[in-house]
Amino acid sequence: MTLVMDGPVVAPRQGAWPLAATIAVAFVGLLIAAAFQLPDPLIRHDDYPALFGDAETYYVKTLTEGRWVNYLWHLRETLLPSWGNYLIYNALWAVVLGCLAHNALGGEAALWRKGAVALIAGLSAPALLISLWFNTLIPGMAILAIYALATTQLSDRTCRWLLVPFVPLALTAYTTYPFFLLALCLTRADTQRSAKDLAALLGLFILCFALAMASIYTLNYLFHGVFGIPMAEWRMPNPAHDLASVMENIGLIGSFLISSASLVSFHFLPLTVFQMALFGWAVWLVGKSDPWRAIYPLAGICLGMGLIFVQTIKTGITLPPRVSGFVWLYYAVLLGLMSQELAARGAGWDRIGRNLLAFVALIYLAFNVLQHRDVTAWQADSRRMVAQITPADGPIYVSGTYLSLPSGEKSGLQHDLSVAFRLTQLTGRDVVICAMTPEACAHLPEDVQAGASGAQYEVRNLDVGSVIMLSATPIREAAHNIPDGG
Repeated sequence: MTLVMDGPVVAPRQGAWPLAATIAVAFVGLLIAAAFQLPDPLIRHDDYPALFGDAETYYVKTLTEGRWVNYLWHLRETLLPSWGNYLIYNALWAVVLGCLAHNALGGEAALWRKGAVALIAGLSAPALLISLWFNTLIPGMAILAIYALATTQLSDRTCRWLLVPFVPLALTAYTTYPFFLLALCLTRADTQRSAKDLAALLGLFILCFALAMASIYTLNYLFHGVFGIPMAEWRMPNPAHDLASVMENIGLIGSFLISSASLVSFHFLPLTVFQMALFGWAVWLVGKSDPWRAIYPLAGICLGMGLIFVQTIKTGITLPPRVSGFVWLYYAVLLGLMSQELAARGAGWDRIGRNLLAFVALIYLAFNVLQHRDVTAWQADSRRMVAQITPADGPIYVSGTYLSLPSGEKSGLQHDLSVAFRLTQLTGRDVVICAMTPEACAHLPEDVQAGASGAQYEVRNLDVGSVIMLSATPIREAAHNIPDGG
């Protein structure tokens, strides 16, 4: 049965204030969650080229990941401090979240309810993880924000046709960003939902995605002489070539789902069970009132994850749990719609709906605050290191291993370059990592080259330059599947 109304549903436009207020609530919530990060946010080592405007180092990712829009961003001449980029990233993210909630629940919906939906989507664990690459992702988030604002002003039909240019642009910024665009289409309250409409939208999106891939392939051929996107060796690809390799790669999907189940609950198992139960109830309750309202988000989840899983089976690369970030846009919207459905049932049910929605938003906020606090350990530690260095023009030498740093373990440092780029950020000087280029440290005293003998690091200011001696004894193993450079 096709459930449609006699005429097109038009979302009530209440002026700019309801939308602006929702975006403001989302922005304030994101800043509160990241309060510990705001003065000096943590940066992943392969995000530093975007901070420094180092296009040459980043260029390889145009070939292996198709990040052409991001490469153009690296060519900019005006550079901002990391905290400035962090504020811009979160402001753009707040625009996307505010528009999502505003369109999905309606402009007349209560501000607290739209704000809660925006924060549930924006403070999910996958969103928290990917936010640590904020310098690189600013152009991609700007693309999402522009499209999100368009969905609040333009008709559903017009916004769908805008997928044609926006999906290719989004894909060249981050692999899953096109799925965020689809979520903005599938969750609109003014959509005239039906099986035919859903098929048309998903079909258009698949064509746009294919166009995006073809665009990247063409650019790679023109500039690199390779028609395709070869997987970088650090990803340890295992392309499927027979049934055995296909089955092996399918196993990676199971590993991804298990790790994601832990991640999305911030590694707290009872929260995993609670969220799954709440999701099931939301789908049932919303679907009971309007089946297509529940089917549309489920279709978006299945299509997005399906395309990602196909790529996993094809290439055999391990998926990071953060790729599921777009799923939480649908999750948040379904919880908001469930809250509205419960409110329509009467005061008692309304109170339950309000409390559930507020509880999820607040618990996400609390976990985000704790996570942001923990990852700043390296930021504070590195500032203390720099405070002990004598100002000079020469390079800073680093011996020992970053794997010996307790603060590095808390902050999840992934590479020697995490130390090198951070010290360059703080001092503006070149940094030599002795473990990476031992010949450049050969002129240093032997005891200095070996690193600190104890568990703590030491800082020595010698005639030949300043040396940060990290402990030579690691306290953890090196991470796998980590890029060597930007």
